[in-house]
Amino acid sequence: MGLNMTMAKNYFENGEMHRETYEAFGRNLLILNKAIENYQRAIKLDPSNILYHYQLGYAYHLMRRLMEASSEYEVVLKLDPPRMPSEADIKLVHKFAPRLFANIKEYFKLKDLVAVIHPEKSIIAYNLFWEDDIDYPGDNDPSDHEVVWIEFDKKKEKVTGVYTYFHMAILSTEEAVKDANLHNQRARINVQWGEHGSLPLGWEKLHPEAVFEKIGKKIKIKNMAQRYQELIKSIKNPFHPLARDWPKKFTGSYKDFINFSKYIELRRFLKKKKMIIISKWPNAVINQYFLTYNYFPKKQWPK
Repeated sequence: MGLNMTMAKNYFENGEMHRETYEAFGRNLLILNKAIENYQRAIKLDPSNILYHYQLGYAYHLMRRLMEASSEYEVVLKLDPPRMPSEADIKLVHKFAPRLFANIKEYFKLKDLVAVIHPEKSIIAYNLFWEDDIDYPGDNDPSDHEVVWIEFDKKKEKVTGVYTYFHMAILSTEEAVKDANLHNQRARINVQWGEHGSLPLGWEKLHPEAVFEKIGKKIKIKNMAQRYQELIKSIKNPFHPLARDWPKKFTGSYKDFINFSKYIELRRFLKKKKMIIISKWPNAVINQYFLTYNYFPKKQWPK
């Protein structure tokens, strides 16, 4: 590795540490700006590095600097173009589409679904876009982005891993895999009221943690019982003008809060919207190929 490449890698790693610090400790924009500066320096030394461009785009996206994010995502997809799915790919996405169960009192509708197939690994990212998040009416994101990942054995066409995004934590259970195997390879995913954290079967036994590898930190994430205690008191911004017609709190018992009996058929979205693509770079393809509105980007792959 040449001197420039080594320096570029060092700048990139510094950028990653600043980004993780931003995500882990209160989203201080000054820290994220430091990440952006380091990514930019890395790109100057290694302008064809796809990952560097992607992470710079992701950082811009986190700041809602959308024109700059889109520009970087465009570069990413020029350097590593996505592929359109074959009929076999589409069938696979439909086959493994999770069974989604929302809370019976869920206020927001699921508005979009984008399935991104990894080109090298046997995993599909099902990107869910809800109408909004009950706690963030004024965040300028007319949606709430959540993700479920399904890992599978390609030869056997059998689910081998189920991962969900839950408030920065990645959840996974063996029960979810077994359940998928018993239900035609369709994992059951439960969705939290209002905030839409996604829960695999067996979530009750988990202790959610957000893992930040670059800075060596693990942060405990509020579990469902703690979130219930908050939401029965009030949502975060009950008097925001955009939330005027929203529920001001969750009404009901904890048993009601974990009543996930409102079924949403994801195959219907896949058939109607036809938003399926093959790429390593989910946020880039979602931004460039599918959605015309902004969303807050989430982790691209579970590991």
